[in-house]
Amino acid sequence: MTKHQSFKGRDWEQPRPAQADVDALIKEGAPKAVAGVLAVRGFDPKDYEDFKAPKLRNLLPEPFRFKDMEKGVNRIAEAIVKDEKIGIWSDYDVDGATSAGILGWFLRMSGHDRFTVRVPDRIAEGYGPNGKGLREMRDDLGCDVICILDSGTLAFDALAEAKEAGIDIVVIDHHAAEEELPEAVAVINPNRKDEEPGYGHLCAAGMVFIFTIAMARKLRKDGYYTNGTPDLMELLDMVALGTVADVVPLTGLNRAFVHAGLPYLSRRMRPGIAALCLAAGMPPKKPVTSGDCGWVLGPRINAGGRIGESDSGSLMLLEEDKDEAKRLAEHLNKLNGERQEIEAACTEMAMADIGPRENGDRSLVMAVTDSHEGVVGISASRLKDAFDAPSIVLTNTPEGTLKGSARSVKGFDIGHAIISARQAGLIEKGGGHGMAGGLTLTRAQMKPFKEFMDAEIKKTDYWKDGIVTRADFALGMADLTVDLIEGFGGMAPFGTGNPEPLVVLENVEISEIRVLKEKHLKLVLKSRGRKVDGLFWGVAQGAIGTMIREHQGMMVDVLCKAEINEFRGERNPQVIIQDIRVTGSGLL
Repeated sequence: MTKHQSFKGRDWEQPRPAQADVDALIKEGAPKAVAGVLAVRGFDPKDYEDFKAPKLRNLLPEPFRFKDMEKGVNRIAEAIVKDEKIGIWSDYDVDGATSAGILGWFLRMSGHDRFTVRVPDRIAEGYGPNGKGLREMRDDLGCDVICILDSGTLAFDALAEAKEAGIDIVVIDHHAAEEELPEAVAVINPNRKDEEPGYGHLCAAGMVFIFTIAMARKLRKDGYYTNGTPDLMELLDMVALGTVADVVPLTGLNRAFVHAGLPYLSRRMRPGIAALCLAAGMPPKKPVTSGDCGWVLGPRINAGGRIGESDSGSLMLLEEDKDEAKRLAEHLNKLNGERQEIEAACTEMAMADIGPRENGDRSLVMAVTDSHEGVVGISASRLKDAFDAPSIVLTNTPEGTLKGSARSVKGFDIGHAIISARQAGLIEKGGGHGMAGGLTLTRAQMKPFKEFMDAEIKKTDYWKDGIVTRADFALGMADLTVDLIEGFGGMAPFGTGNPEPLVVLENVEISEIRVLKEKHLKLVLKSRGRKVDGLFWGVAQGAIGTMIREHQGMMVDVLCKAEINEFRGERNPQVIIQDIRVTGSGLL
């Protein structure tokens, strides 16, 4: 095991960029500070123009390159032309809700209002399609064809039932696939085993948008559009929201989706989005950022699927009436507040179930709670952050099984491991992707499953090295200026794959400590007569908070993200602290 140095028990590293790489980026137009960060991250200078101003036309793939795209397009185009009723079966998270919104609005833009949306109940039905629900969509709702969005790739039994019942199914998904595919008219997924690589980082919302491009092309070619082709760019508000909220890498095409979509989001053209921004307390003219998608809008859309009506998010995004959109948005906002309370209680139960755990233990963290199934994923994320280890939180089901969610750390593909465990017969159900997954198992399966997962973890570099925090650059207090921080704005939108610059503020004194809302710490950091405020979220009552108090008055290095604080007309730097170490305790 590596000897850790920081308060979080991590090593820090900062690669030194080659000056030639920095100079090449500056030559391409990158500001000096941005060039340094991008060079550290291994950025190719030739790609800077697409990074600075990504253009969809340069990055969008040929839609029909994807397996089954033509089959799926032909079937839905036939349904539109014949005025058949189209069913949309989607998932209960933001990616699912935005995927349903994108396809539903596209159908309306194409003059086809005969569609209905169904989202399975998280508790009663679980993730993905089921045969009974698919049959109900045909028999009770009159659907002639059903599009399954953001799930379906592993729904072998449900789609076999649908085929036997004579239901046409088109799957548009992005989750990990197996060699075998379920029976359907089409399974469109960039992560199919037989798919050409290059677009596996897309979420379902991005894939559904590509599907609409192919659809528009097909309908235009067939002479369906008599009043011009719909402006598909208007769908990018939902593509951007789904892309950020699904935590896929904001690189390449995903970055272009978000870069192009945020201005549409900021216009608040859709009644549901306008109402949700208002319910969340966002000023009406405030531009919507990627941070707003991930931390403000996304959690509220998710709240319906977690503890309320699973289709609330999709229906709000599709709502055309402003009053009904307002009602749905306010309901989601209220549910989000309730969700936060339930999740806090679930996390507390999970922590108690785990009990003492040796510092630096990298084996799987697994807890059983008696909590709401809809919040266990968030609690798993909290445990993952607390222990720096892959984490699973399970809850009891009425059937006597355990059902839960998994979250992972860099270096361990937890979705692949869960699928392997299912294939080995160690759990009842399960799947996911690199950083997250879901599963169902019995109590008798817990021990062999945990042993299997720990064996998989031990095969990785994560087991050997732990989590190593990679900083972008180091600087002294005098160099932390408003101009420097503003310069990094050109790197936005930020998110997975393009995080905000991570700075090491070297050799500063913890001068003052203040507790905020009993949970957070506000530090005054001082160096050579200059002071900067630092906010450290959620550490006031834990071990890190104790260490900070023990080091008041001492010199430390602070790992942080820098931002500008505007107060009473003044703009000053402040930092959001990620970690701290004693000055001189380790080399970058």
